[in-house]
Amino acid sequence: MDNLRRIILQMIDECKNERDVDSRTEILHKINTMLPKSIQIRIPSLITNDYISTALYRIEESLLVTA
Repeated sequence: MDNLRRIILQMIDECKNERDVDSRTEILHKINTMLPKSIQIRIPSLITNDYISTALYRIEESLLVTA
């Protein structure tokens, strides 16, 4: 799980640095599918940059708490 956690955290950083909303959305979906079911988030059909930032923060927080 440590290797997977590291990969997900790298993807979160990548997503934070991406400017294109469509690319950020795609990365967020990829991250979410890699997460254990217990911490996966429900992603709405209409996504904003603010939502993505909040979701990334919550995912990162969950990963660090479960470390």
